[in-house]
Amino acid sequence: METAGQPEHEARMTEVRARLSEFAEGDPSPAERALVLRLLRSFTAKTPDAVDLLARLLEAGDPEPVSDHAHSLKGSAANIGAIRLAALCAAVEDRARAGIVADPGRTVERLRAEAGGTLLAVRAVTEGYEESI
Repeated sequence: METAGQPEHEARMTEVRARLSEFAEGDPSPAERALVLRLLRSFTAKTPDAVDLLARLLEAGDPEPVSDHAHSLKGSAANIGAIRLAALCAAVEDRARAGIVADPGRTVERLRAEAGGTLLAVRAVTEGYEESI
C-alpha cells in the first residue's frame, strides 16, 4: 500500500467527503449517516480483493475481462468520490475496450498505489463518520 503524502491524502479525503456530502447534505440524519458508513465500509472491505482480481486479469492479458472488471471498480470508486482511482480504472477500461492491455506490470503498480492511498483516505473519512454518531 502507498504511504500517502499529506497533500495527496488530504486531497483524497476532500474528494470523498465532497461526494458523500451529496448523500447527506447539511446536518445528516442518523439514517443518512448509517448509509454513508455502509458505503464506506463496503468499499473498504471489497476494494482490496477487487484490485487483486484486476491485477491478475491485467497480468493474464485478456482485454474483455480487464475491461469488465475495471468498469466495475471504476463505478465503486466513483460512487464514493475516489476520483483518482476511478480515473485510473477508466483509462484501463478504455484501453482494454480497444483491445489493449499494455504494460500490465506498470499498470498494476499504479493501480495498487492509488488503491492504497484511496483506502487510507476512505478509512480516515470513515473514522470521522463513526465518531460523529
